[in-house]
Amino acid sequence: MTDDRTTDRYAEWGGHVLFAILLAVGVAKSWVQTPSVPTLVGAAALAAWYVVGAVSSARGHRDRAGWWVVVLLVGWIGLVALSDDFVWLAFVLAILCWRFLPRIPAAACAVVITVVSVVGVWADSGFTVGGVIGPTIGIATAVAVTEAFHRITGMVAERDRLVDELVSTRDELAAQQREAGVLAERDRLGGEIHDGVGQYLTSIIMLLRADQPAAALDAAQAALTESRRFLDGIDAPAPAGGLSQSLAQQTAALTADGLPTVFAEHGDRVDLSAEVQLALWRTAQEALLNVQRHASASSATVTLTRLPGEVHLDVIDDGVGIDAARIGAGFGLRAMRARLHQCRGELVLDSTPGGGTTVHARIPLEDAR
Repeated sequence: MTDDRTTDRYAEWGGHVLFAILLAVGVAKSWVQTPSVPTLVGAAALAAWYVVGAVSSARGHRDRAGWWVVVLLVGWIGLVALSDDFVWLAFVLAILCWRFLPRIPAAACAVVITVVSVVGVWADSGFTVGGVIGPTIGIATAVAVTEAFHRITGMVAERDRLVDELVSTRDELAAQQREAGVLAERDRLGGEIHDGVGQYLTSIIMLLRADQPAAALDAAQAALTESRRFLDGIDAPAPAGGLSQSLAQQTAALTADGLPTVFAEHGDRVDLSAEVQLALWRTAQEALLNVQRHASASSATVTLTRLPGEVHLDVIDDGVGIDAARIGAGFGLRAMRARLHQCRGELVLDSTPGGGTTVHARIPLEDAR
């Protein structure tokens, strides 16, 4: 008998009470009808053995329960041989056998208990159909009830195990979500710093090298504004004046800095969400910065194309290209892909050493909305 579940404890104490009542009734009836010291001693010995097994089982020694039940069964048979008044203990014994013994030995013991019960009733009242059917049905009922209880407790244990697994899985998922949230926030902050303040600082350095302090001062003021916005936790705004105007200003600034850059747009004007404009603007900024710093290009082209249901951005240069092993290794490319992915967009980089580079961004407008 297990002691870790309330239902098992109730069943255990119920069995103890039933055994004690049936044994007491048998002793009283036997002593009133035919006082016998051997019968009284046998009943006391059976009760003592039952207590030994019950205590051992309650302490968790289930490995000894099988032998305890077998000895208890043998003792009961001897007690029935002394007095048939103890035959009704068969119900409890059938429960114990079915609970603690493997199914085949338990079935054999159930047959033995049934036969002994029928013989005991026959010896007391003579042979009758009821004397055969009654004990048989009683033993069968005890076995069925015990089997049902065993399966119910097994189902409860399985349910508890599944609940524990679900709780553990939920905790693991929560931890993974927290970790994913931290990583996503880190990438977002890194992208904001790289695409915002980092861009301005790079421009300041280039302007100072070109001996343009006034323009460098304007870039520094813009970097300060960007830093304050970032520290205040405000998301980056959409390009001022719209995406097309911002891209035109960006390419004009590059041309003024010595890199001839052309901006062109195609397709009908459609309203783009702030998120889509920001993603495309940051992509163009990063791509053009890479052209300035790494491409050694003589010219660049920025194209914004609006098609039914989608918008495309292409940044093309005639520079030295990018080695295939380096594609995707830099933080800037990862940040571009992450921004576009938030709008369900995609980034394609086409580059060969010495053959220039094409950065192509595509965003489906319906999904982006």
